[in-house]
Amino acid sequence: MNKKKNTIFENIIHLFYGTVLANVLNATTLILLANYFNSKNYGIFSVALALAMIMGFFTDLGVSNTFLREGSKKENLSTIFSSYIKIRIVWILLAFLVFAGGIHILYQEQQILYMMYSLLIPMVIGMAMQTIGMNYFQLTERMQFIASIRIFTAIALIITTTVSMGLKFEVHLTAFLYGFSYLAGGIYSIYLLRKKVEFKWSSAFEKQLLTNLSPFLISGLLIILSPQIGPLVLEKTLPLTLVGLFAVAYRIPSALYQIPGVIAGAFFPLLFKQYNRGELEEHTRLNILQMKIMSYIGMCMTISLFYLAVYLVSILFGDEWGAAVQPLKILSFIIVLQGFNIAIADGLTTRGLQNRRTIVQFITIAFGLVSFYYLSISYAVAGAAFAVLAMEIISFIGYFLATPIKRMVLTKVIIPYGCYFSISFVLIHYLISRYPFIAMLSTLILVSSLILLFDKMIMGLIIGLLKKIKQKNINHLPDRRQS
Repeated sequence: MNKKKNTIFENIIHLFYGTVLANVLNATTLILLANYFNSKNYGIFSVALALAMIMGFFTDLGVSNTFLREGSKKENLSTIFSSYIKIRIVWILLAFLVFAGGIHILYQEQQILYMMYSLLIPMVIGMAMQTIGMNYFQLTERMQFIASIRIFTAIALIITTTVSMGLKFEVHLTAFLYGFSYLAGGIYSIYLLRKKVEFKWSSAFEKQLLTNLSPFLISGLLIILSPQIGPLVLEKTLPLTLVGLFAVAYRIPSALYQIPGVIAGAFFPLLFKQYNRGELEEHTRLNILQMKIMSYIGMCMTISLFYLAVYLVSILFGDEWGAAVQPLKILSFIIVLQGFNIAIADGLTTRGLQNRRTIVQFITIAFGLVSFYYLSISYAVAGAAFAVLAMEIISFIGYFLATPIKRMVLTKVIIPYGCYFSISFVLIHYLISRYPFIAMLSTLILVSSLILLFDKMIMGLIIGLLKKIKQKNINHLPDRRQS
């Protein structure tokens, strides 16, 4: 068995194409469902999907982070991985018991209950099985297997959704097949694991996995709750048709901001290992590089989505969803903020400062609950979009204040990259905003040029990579001097 680890850039590439392709297919599935369901049923489906994501976290409760933390200290992962699986099985059983009671307390309408159970049961089990495999492959730095699990699941989603629409299945069966696609992806994940790692059910239990679990538990809950509080709060303040409208507007940026997040997946295990080895200077250098790459990708996504919002809504969802354009433009700016926020927060976690990250997340969620409630009552869907943007701004301020390397983050990332983005966006938007495609391309070119011109770290990295590729190609050329 080949256990050779990939380089960080190989892992970024694997995570990038896997996430992009999976997100495109997932977004296509949700677009198809938005056109297949009426706005009320899509609103119910969005609430059920939000609950499934929250319930999915309760099958983990932060133990995946302690698995990465403790696993980064060991050479042989068999024993600790077996302990990790045992904990996950217990968490899954407890999650179903707790949520079954909670759902019946919160929801009495039969249509909503049927949708909940049809989607939740297969989807939650499937997500748990997938994350078990993904976390193992993240720790072993073989991200190509993570990409294959995501793509397999996304293809299953497309197939089941197309079959449901073609055969005109009713909404509950369609929701069940949506969830079943995740279960199929989970089975595939376990299949890959069985080929790569040995399970030892009789091995001793690794208690370190439960050491200092509570900060990861609380933080993980807040992370998963953050994007879900919109549909859950709006269900109480707006009609379900408007909840469906917000879900359509929010679905695109929520899919896109996972793309900067793939960078975090490649850096995360390395940052843990460097801190555990006491290499603080290298940890800081790598975290700064992570911030720069993630923020740049976030800028590109924000610029593209802002200028293409009208066309995306019209082409993907139809003219009847035209009211989603304004909130979508507002929501596009959360992607660039997410790029900064995730990288700074990962620096805290891998430095053993998870408590600081958790405090910032708690403040953000508390602020979000209040802002979602009052802004949605006052300004409907546009107010909800501003509430999401305000949450990201609060997170950005909080993480910056919490990091122990404030001066370096401020001088090397926030000020220069903030200026590159702001100057490019404001200047081009003022001059040629009437021509969205030209404005988008011009802004992207200007931002990229400013970074390459003034950031010596990035320019040196690109030159170094090009030299390595050139040398690799030379080494693979046949020796023409041989007769």
